[in-house]
Amino acid sequence: MAEFKEKLKMKFEKYQGAGNDFIIVDGREEPLTDPLGVAKMVCKRRFSVGADDLLYLEGSEKADIKMHICEPDGTEASMCGNGVRCVAAYIRYKENKNKNVVKIETLSGIKTVVYNNGLYTVNMGKMQKIGNFISPPSDKIEEEIDMLGMHFYIVSPGEPHAVTIVKNLGEVDINKSIAIARNFNIFPKGINVDYVELEENSIRVRTFERGVWAETFACGTGAVSSAFISKKFLHENSIIVRMKGGNLNVEFKNDDVFLSGKANFVFTGEINLGKDRR
Repeated sequence: MAEFKEKLKMKFEKYQGAGNDFIIVDGREEPLTDPLGVAKMVCKRRFSVGADDLLYLEGSEKADIKMHICEPDGTEASMCGNGVRCVAAYIRYKENKNKNVVKIETLSGIKTVVYNNGLYTVNMGKMQKIGNFISPPSDKIEEEIDMLGMHFYIVSPGEPHAVTIVKNLGEVDINKSIAIARNFNIFPKGINVDYVELEENSIRVRTFERGVWAETFACGTGAVSSAFISKKFLHENSIIVRMKGGNLNVEFKNDDVFLSGKANFVFTGEINLGKDRR
């Protein structure tokens, strides 16, 4: 267990976007010595607060706020589409309810989130080169691989994803994803796995996330990756992505990709991080 020098008790807020849930800790008010260690503790469902990620915030000289995506396994992710939208909602309600444009610094660059009519839309930017998310490294934005009898498209909107098209999403054995996600020989940092069922102008998606190492109710970068691959089959520039926790919308404008959906406050809490828990 990590040692926390500042205080034993930590205040936090819980947010969710399409069922993708996050513990937000504002490091400007609740500084932590080891946010990754805290994430391992508090993200555990049934044993603690429970969440897909802990989002640790710090001040930024480049944007309104800096966001660290702390995974339940103690690693840090580069980007989280739903997480960045939830942080924008947090900043908007915490600091200025009239602030409809929020700039957030991430490891994947500065992301701009716009609030309009109940929806938070983040400009995810351009699809990125796969780089060292795959072995050998690739300077392409898309690679294709066959694994376990399935054909995968490897892409990255800031996080690596392996996308496969299936005929029936309900027949997918999500437990087989672990063999793909943890194939560190091919994916040195692990990979997220997306299963996509095509519809007329929408897609249904299930995502198994690295770092969480389980299926989540939604995944923003998974929605973007799935829509990017589905676009070549649907020939649409705006695609509704139906996930277990709700719907997201992905829109392609020129080379940029925009992710839209609701981002909602759930509750405020305080947790004792010390060994003596009464």
